[in-house]
Amino acid sequence: MVSFIEGSEAISKDLWFNMNGITFDTNKASIKKESNEQINHIAEVLKAFPKVNIKIGGYTANTGKANANKKLSNSRAIAVKKAIVAKGVKTDRMDAEGYGSDHPVASNDTEEGRQQNRRIDVRVTER
Repeated sequence: MVSFIEGSEAISKDLWFNMNGITFDTNKASIKKESNEQINHIAEVLKAFPKVNIKIGGYTANTGKANANKKLSNSRAIAVKKAIVAKGVKTDRMDAEGYGSDHPVASNDTEEGRQQNRRIDVRVTER
């Protein structure tokens, strides 16, 4: 993400960075302790680049009901935003949205694929 921020590539709605170090308790929006390193890194990047704004996207696998997945993914994205705000980044520099099982990055036919689809991604919206 830093190389993109420092580079000249155009901002795109399709360019997302996977934050695979952010994980949650099963069927909850509570962030696991091991996620702190990734959250700290995002906060430090935003502090180092004060003009940068981001969008946090939450995603789930396709198990369960679509509406419940959308709600869970949105709650998770908001939880990540709040965690970054708690590190001293202004809330107005971030948007958060849940997409449920839309936009999978792997097959939902295997547990490994479903795990990859349960994720948080970040997109730079302004720099």
